[in-house]
Amino acid sequence: MRLAHLTVVLFGSLAVGQTAPGPAPVAPPRPPAQPTGQAPASNVAPDAPVITIPGVCDTGSTRADMSAGANAPADKPKEECQTVITRAQFESLANALQPNMNPQTKRRLAELYPRLLVMAQEARKRGLENDPRYNEMVRFARLQILSQQLTLAVKEEADKVPDAEIEKYYKDNQAAFEQASLQRLFIPKEKQHPPTKADASAKAATGENPSKQAEAQKADEQAMQQVAESLRKRAAAGEDFEKLEKEAYAKAGITGTPPSTNIGNLGRNEIPVDQRAVLDLKAGDVSQLFTEPNGYYVYKVVSKETKSLDQARDEIRANLAQQRMQDSMARFQEQSQPTLNDAYFGPPSPSPGAMRVAPPGAPAPPPGTSRPPAPPRSLKPNSPAGPPQSPQK
Repeated sequence: MRLAHLTVVLFGSLAVGQTAPGPAPVAPPRPPAQPTGQAPASNVAPDAPVITIPGVCDTGSTRADMSAGANAPADKPKEECQTVITRAQFESLANALQPNMNPQTKRRLAELYPRLLVMAQEARKRGLENDPRYNEMVRFARLQILSQQLTLAVKEEADKVPDAEIEKYYKDNQAAFEQASLQRLFIPKEKQHPPTKADASAKAATGENPSKQAEAQKADEQAMQQVAESLRKRAAAGEDFEKLEKEAYAKAGITGTPPSTNIGNLGRNEIPVDQRAVLDLKAGDVSQLFTEPNGYYVYKVVSKETKSLDQARDEIRANLAQQRMQDSMARFQEQSQPTLNDAYFGPPSPSPGAMRVAPPGAPAPPPGTSRPPAPPRSLKPNSPAGPPQSPQK
């Protein structure tokens, strides 16, 4: 078994960032980005050398690992040996590891690959390829690579969605392609209280009083709820949303210009699940008051329309391709439900998929604070971020 398999796995984990395949679909590779000032690869002939490695002789094992020729026979002294890898040979490796690999990653591969060849040559001299551990690692790496290849092949098949299937989906799900031009009024739940000298003196004299703080916060929330209900009635009566938004922020004690109430044309899937009822309204209607942890929301439907099949085609194709991919991978999972000996392995882990390599942990978010208030929630489903935050001074 060639060491090339382990080279692929090592490079995949260190340079390309690939992990062992799982049930999730594989994202399509990004197109290569050509750095400014770099000569296009097409200027280099396929048989032109792109990597020259001194001191690595052309043994049978080396040829198998690198699929490249050498300029010296194997019986020459090491100092006279050199291995030359052409553009065609290098691109064959790069494309196998990652189609459309960008130039920066190719450079990293070109720097890593010679070191792997040198170290592999030394490992053979020490007889490490005869170590039983090596054979087990190669066997497992081969399973990983074959699994990755199957995942890519299944994705390519899933992406070939027939036009007839797209048209049927559009016909059967017309409501999903309704979109509305919306205005949205956001009323914060909490008031802002600029600190005063009197407050600072009282705090220094008496210290913090959690119960009084809780009472004050509850009173503020009740006051802002009354503001929200009043503004909603006025919006339903036809008052301007921009004017009402400014009043809401003023009532909350927030300085600066609030975000625009015009939020554009949105489809059902672009609105949080618990607020999608707004698309059931007629043009000109104003919604009920939606209560969320950070505030209150009121919508107005300015106009409504339904996307045409041509407008929705790419969206439908992507959704159906993803579903086809998930269905295919689910079938493989159903076929591979093992029975484990708990006496040996212990009880099942609460976190399935322990063999998958977790991405680097993101920094912990800063501790939550009640001031300034959270911005309006996003109109993308399941997203905690919101539209532009209110400017603060």
